[in-house]
Parts: sequence; structure tokens; C-alpha cells
Amino acid sequence: MSHFVKRCLIYIVGLFILSVGVVCMIKSNTGIAPWDALNVALSELIGLTIGSWVFIVGGILIFINSLIKMRFPNLAGFIPIVIIGSFVDLLNLKVLSFLKTDAVILQWSLFLIGLCILAMGIAIYLRASFPSIPNDELMLAITERTGWGINITKTIGEALAFVLAIILQGPIGIGTIIVLLCLGILVGLFDKLLHKMGKPRSIYSVGQEGAHIHAGHDKTIH
Repeated sequence: MSHFVKRCLIYIVGLFILSVGVVCMIKSNTGIAPWDALNVALSELIGLTIGSWVFIVGGILIFINSLIKMRFPNLAGFIPIVIIGSFVDLLNLKVLSFLKTDAVILQWSLFLIGLCILAMGIAIYLRASFPSIPNDELMLAITERTGWGINITKTIGEALAFVLAIILQGPIGIGTIIVLLCLGILVGLFDKLLHKMGKPRSIYSVGQEGAHIHAGHDKTIH
């Protein structure tokens, strides 16, 4: 298997796992990740599917990220949001439509499982070094600018979406607060775990200095 094909598989698998986590959390009805709460709020307020808003909001973020980095917009960022939007709609409306429960313990179990799956999916797909999801690109853009770790910059991005979701009266709950406080930490933990398992770390796993070293290495290889 060629290196490129392997990276493609890692990328698709990571995005799929991420999407499963998103849908599990939506189905838990305990409060969902801030960006997803924003997408759900827009879907209920304006119309269109949640997956459609993943694409629209992601498109807006692509241009915001270009301003932070002071570079031309990374149009390749539309690739993951098309994939994720499709996965989320497929899983939410078809494959996992049966995931409904009123039992509190099962709702929270589904939420916690979804949160861990979401964090793992993020840590996996970033390893492919292909276009990042725009809201994760926001995390990476802030990391590049400041040198902070992804656990910190991920939390900053989630806080921004959290405020917007509140304004639009999205499905905010206790679970959303947990995501806001814990998702960045969990992504960092899965990143370290995969690193210990012999999987190369993502470019922005460590600070800005590590990013430049890794980037230079990639340019040498490719």
C-alpha cells in the first residue's frame, strides 16, 4: 500500500469516526459539542440539514482562518466539510436513527462514548496531514500564531462556538459545558496515545517550534 493511499484511509476513517461521535452526542440529548450545537441551531432556525450547515459554517471559517494566518484561503478545507456533512446526515437520518432513549443513564453513557469517539476521530484524521476541518483549522491557526498546544487552542475555538450557539438558542446543556472543558484535553490525550503506539504525531501536536520542524521535514520528503 502506497504512503498516499494509507494517508487517504487514515483521513477518511478519522472523519468517519469523528462523525459517529458527533451523531452519538446529538442523539444523547444531554447537550452537544459547541460547533455541532451551532449547526443544529441554524438548522432549526433557518432550515436545511445539519450536514448542510456543517458545510456552510465551515466555508465561513475557511475565510476567517485565512485572516488569522494572513494567507490565501485554504480552499482545500471544503473537502473535509463535504465529507463530514455527508457522513453526519447519513448517520443521523439513516444509520443511527434508532439511537433514541429517555433513560438518563443511557443518555449520559451515549454522550460520554460520543465524546471519546469524537476526540479520537480528530486525533486520527489530523495524522493524515490532509486538509483540516475548518473549526480544527482555527485551532491549528491559533496554535501556529501563538505556539500554544492544541489542548488550549481547541478549547478557545469551542468557547467561540459555545457563545454563538447560546445566542442562537442551540441545544446547549450540561454536556456542552463538559465538551467545552474536556474535548481539547481528550484530543491531546489521544494524540499522545497514538504517538506512543508508533503513529507519527500531527503537525500541531506540540508548539509552534515543533510544527516548523515537522513542516520542514515534510517538504524534504515530498
